[in-house]
Amino acid sequence: MKWPHALLILLVIVLCLMGQPRIAAIPASPLTLEVNPADPQASDAVTPFRTIAAALAWAQAHDRPTDIYIHGGIYREALGTIHHRQMPLRLVAQAGERVIVRGSQQWSDWQEVSSTPRFTIYRHPWTLAWGFSGNPWTNYGIELPLVAQRGELVWWRDTPLRQRLSFRELQGDDFYVDDTEQQLYVALSVGISPSELEVAVHREALRILDSGFISLVGLRFEHYGGTFSQAVRIERSHDIEVKDCTFWGNNWGGLESHQSDRLRVERTQFLQNGWRGMAGVHLRDFTVQQVLVQGNNWRGAWAGFYDWDAGDKYFHLRRAVFDRYRAIENQAAGLWLDTDNQNVEIRRSQFLGNAVVGLFLEASTGPVTIEDSLIAYNYSIAPNYLQTPGIFGWAVAHVTLRHNWIWENQGAQIGVRDPSPRTITLPETGEEVTMTSQDWYLEGNWIGSRQEQLLTTLKGEPFLQTLKLQDNHWWSEAAYPFRLEGENLTWSQWQEQYGNASDRWLIP
Repeated sequence: MKWPHALLILLVIVLCLMGQPRIAAIPASPLTLEVNPADPQASDAVTPFRTIAAALAWAQAHDRPTDIYIHGGIYREALGTIHHRQMPLRLVAQAGERVIVRGSQQWSDWQEVSSTPRFTIYRHPWTLAWGFSGNPWTNYGIELPLVAQRGELVWWRDTPLRQRLSFRELQGDDFYVDDTEQQLYVALSVGISPSELEVAVHREALRILDSGFISLVGLRFEHYGGTFSQAVRIERSHDIEVKDCTFWGNNWGGLESHQSDRLRVERTQFLQNGWRGMAGVHLRDFTVQQVLVQGNNWRGAWAGFYDWDAGDKYFHLRRAVFDRYRAIENQAAGLWLDTDNQNVEIRRSQFLGNAVVGLFLEASTGPVTIEDSLIAYNYSIAPNYLQTPGIFGWAVAHVTLRHNWIWENQGAQIGVRDPSPRTITLPETGEEVTMTSQDWYLEGNWIGSRQEQLLTTLKGEPFLQTLKLQDNHWWSEAAYPFRLEGENLTWSQWQEQYGNASDRWLIP
């Protein structure tokens, strides 16, 4: 039987469409919801909503693009989880208004326990039973001090009260949790009322899970407690935007992301969090732009814990850009690119006054490019034989330093030390790769310190043999500004063995 030509074409189109996945039609404009608890009409069921969580639950139940505009105020909430959502969703602070999402509460029913001329002790029932987290790193020989295993958090104005581990240790402007009696004790200096305190009761503000096209704009997340927790966590998601936000005063971390693609963090601040501002694992096409990370890891500092997991840290990045990233006065590394980071660019950034190292590059095939950046005045609060406080590399290859100022760090400005090779497994292929530091290229940098070493190596023969230099400027008043494989070298000796004629020595 012969099919009419037009009918045959129609049949082919139908058969092709049957073999394709169905794509939901996305409305041209998003639905707009409001959160405004000051509105007399506000409810938990329809816009305007009383709480952010209620608006978010409504949006989660309705599969369409949604903008949630939040009026100014303090929202003492745990927002829950955005999960399995692929329709665009934006949580946006109303223009010109300050939206604070807070994990703490203020209590008025404190009981006075005792008083001295210096401070008064109060107590309040504590039923959350967070307890000690335990130490996940015992197999690595890492000791996590007990105070770092606690997640309780009490703030007075802009200062966290210091947590103590026994009632006898209370001495003023600190607190103690008695797990057995289920009591929270605070010792407050004369003139401070316990009703002014902020006590964390939530461990997490928001989780984004298996979702895409989510934006957080203009929000401030603060006072979330818990250990190994963070105010906002992103998992197995894509096309996520965090913009014009602030993460302040959380017990552990501000923002942590895992196994996600196309995550962008822009014009956002991570300030005074107890452990870190940001962290990420298995991120692809990750962009950090105009971000400030400052004053983090105060809880780690309480315990003398500055290394291993403290500070902003990343694993398994693929195609990441840190542009105008500022890490200032953190009690940890300014930025730590740990295992297996590839195609990372750091540009127009600042690493100033951090307590361990400005920039730590570790166990990666690269390439990593740092350019037009300032790495200065970092120091080693807990010095060891390995790390150096400026830029430190361990088993990392294909590093380019271009047009940077690496200046007056309190220790070597650049340290490349491989106490042992590092073997990593590439997640894409399962291939094992053994890394050493090699193929570094330094061009147009200004590297200087009055008395500290400019460059030092340990088991760095591959690094020294493959190092390339071009148009760098070096300055020091030290007689031996280089220490290579345990040997001190003058500028002339450095130039003779490893240097480049285009490099310049700045006469003090």
